[in-house]
Amino acid sequence: MLRADTIAAEERFLFTLEDARLVATLHQPEASPVAGLILLHGWAGYRAGPHQMFVKLGRQAAESGLCCLRFDFRGRGDSEGDPQASSLSTMIADTCRAAEVLAEKCGPLPLALVGDCSGSEVALGAAALIPAVQRLVLWSAPPVAADRQQMHRAKRAGILGKYLRKALRPRTWRRLLRGEVRLDLVSRTIRTGGLGAGELGQASDRDIPWLQRFAAFPGRILFIYGGNDPTTPACLEHYRELSEHVGRPFETHIVAGANHAFYSLAWEQEVIDTTLRWLGEWRAELTGSHA
Repeated sequence: MLRADTIAAEERFLFTLEDARLVATLHQPEASPVAGLILLHGWAGYRAGPHQMFVKLGRQAAESGLCCLRFDFRGRGDSEGDPQASSLSTMIADTCRAAEVLAEKCGPLPLALVGDCSGSEVALGAAALIPAVQRLVLWSAPPVAADRQQMHRAKRAGILGKYLRKALRPRTWRRLLRGEVRLDLVSRTIRTGGLGAGELGQASDRDIPWLQRFAAFPGRILFIYGGNDPTTPACLEHYRELSEHVGRPFETHIVAGANHAFYSLAWEQEVIDTTLRWLGEWRAELTGSHA
């Protein structure tokens, strides 16, 4: 259970980048932090993370001695900025600025980045640009430096299967007759395969040297995927090959039965526990302890 004084250590504040104000929340441990953690939400998300997972992770990370920052990218959540101008490139710039802000708040610390979905791409794009970053934990990371068609086909097939199963349920037809089904949204989801603008790619992101940045990052990376996410096999194959190419150990954790966003209390807790346990080993290395 979280202690009241731990929750009281949360600070909501603003920081600026290119005349835009970004909203952030900082979780500080009671003692001097041994390391820092920055949480990077997905394209359509915000700083709370999927079903509040970043809130839970931030609080538990602070209890374990990490200074944790989570924030809304420009044009997302409560932060200022034009949503249409947002891209992976601007999100990477936001992350670099967030690393400076965390250092201002907590002092210069070794850092880890945790990214969810598109936030994982941001982590991979930013890590080599921030010297303090030593660890990455990537939840449901889409492939970078690759043709995504295999992943997109798998995601589209999974969505079509989901809607076909729903079409066989009497409850779906009752909702349809009552006008409770947004057929326009269903049509769009099927047409795009469930891909948001970020997953479809922005013109400004085409020049990001993904492979170069993946190879240049000297630290360790943990990939976490849901076992029932249709994109998982293609992503695992891609990052295994990429890791072998650059000579980095390929570290993974698969949450059995979980979907892309880990939508169950058991799945989300496994993701959080696995993340903190892996970062706890890093924290022990930094302090020279075996706790």
